[in-house]
Amino acid sequence: MRSLATKIGKETGHDPDGSVAAWVWADWNWSPHRYEVYLSFMHAAARQLASTGAWPPGAAPDLLECALFNAGWK
Repeated sequence: MRSLATKIGKETGHDPDGSVAAWVWADWNWSPHRYEVYLSFMHAAARQLASTGAWPPGAAPDLLECALFNAGWK
């Protein structure tokens, strides 16, 4: 996920040096607030995917998380 976030951040100009992606996807310092933000993102992303018809409408965010972290992003 970090490499994907870095790539998209650079392409869009929102994170030209990759520092935001490095902080967001770091393995350290996960506060309860940071985890809640992450969960909020995953729920919103799952709802958005379900609205396209290309994703199971009743699928939990856990399915999206599994797909993202096991897809072999490079």
